[in-house]
Amino acid sequence: RTAEFLWQEGHTAHASTDAAMDETMLALELYRAISEEWLAMPVIAGEKPAHERFPGADNTYSIEAMMQDGKALQAGTSHYLGTHFAEAQDIRFTDKDGERKLAHTPSWGTSTRMLGGVIMTHGDDDGLRTPPTIAPTQIVLLPILRDTPEDEQVIAYAQALGAELRAQTAIGQPVRAHVGLKPGKYADKRWGRVRRGATTFRGEGARDDARRLV
Repeated sequence: RTAEFLWQEGHTAHASTDAAMDETMLALELYRAISEEWLAMPVIAGEKPAHERFPGADNTYSIEAMMQDGKALQAGTSHYLGTHFAEAQDIRFTDKDGERKLAHTPSWGTSTRMLGGVIMTHGDDDGLRTPPTIAPTQIVLLPILRDTPEDEQVIAYAQALGAELRAQTAIGQPVRAHVGLKPGKYADKRWGRVRRGATTFRGEGARDDARRLV
């Protein structure tokens, strides 16, 4: 569904209320886990009151995240639709006794609203601090270059350290480390990376290598 915004939506059909409710709660738990364990965005997962249910649903559940402005953001929903959707769309199955019956259906969805929640949770006026689980770059090494012969040594040190970091694992994945060799003023490059949310490594050591690496 992309007419309004980018949207992820799922539907399944089941022979019983219990099976459909199990799927409904599984989807809710998946959204909670993604939000808290990957996006570092704490949520409260629970059932919506009757007046906030999805139209046609018997039960509606959601994950709600608290934003910096004190407002709650509904970041994902999961609904048990009973047989209402099946009645409207004539979704039936043949049971073990050969009888044609209406299916019990759940539905769940989330959208780019969740990405907005990540920005509002982890961002400020200076930019976004991306959670390390989803950050395209987790560590940035910025050699301080001065257009001197020693620059080659500093670059070699940074590249070796970057390779060493990428050989490590964190959160079950290889570390995503980047060595920034783009020309420009160091202060501008560092501030650009800070605004984009990357962690900055500050080295200490010999004058011609680690101390010139941030």
